[in-house]
Amino acid sequence: MAAPTEALALMQPWAVSGGLLVLPAAGAHAQSSCTLVIGHYVEHAVQENCTSPVGLCIAGEYAGVIKGAFEGSATSLVPTADTPTTGVLLFTSDSVIHARIKGKEGNLIIKNTGAFNTGGDGDIVDLQRIVGGTGQLAGATGALRASGTFVAGSGESEYIGSICLP
Repeated sequence: MAAPTEALALMQPWAVSGGLLVLPAAGAHAQSSCTLVIGHYVEHAVQENCTSPVGLCIAGEYAGVIKGAFEGSATSLVPTADTPTTGVLLFTSDSVIHARIKGKEGNLIIKNTGAFNTGGDGDIVDLQRIVGGTGQLAGATGALRASGTFVAGSGESEYIGSICLP
């Protein structure tokens, strides 16, 4: 994982490519306040009230800048042509974090996309797009990048990203 200062540099709203200055579209974060978030979470598979079309639901707890319980439901598990060799499956899921972030509370609504190794140490990587929020987190946007392990129905990951609030 990149050091926090490297991560900040990677999240700058501009870049220079081939001598050309590239800026985000007007209003990309206009009128919003973005916060760097870093921490970790633990998770475990749950069966009770699981509505996942692929039979995988999780729950757990975020710590760090984001604090709070969460639950999620896998919407797809997709093998690739390489899965028989690598053991890696792709996944999508929907989750909700009942979050506290720097004195603000509400739910963060997340769309996840990632990959995990079904064998070995159960390596997992996950892009968590924040697509909305409730309460004091209403209108939230942003993304978290997480990496860790998920083995025998439980796991732990570290996250880093940015949350923007209107």
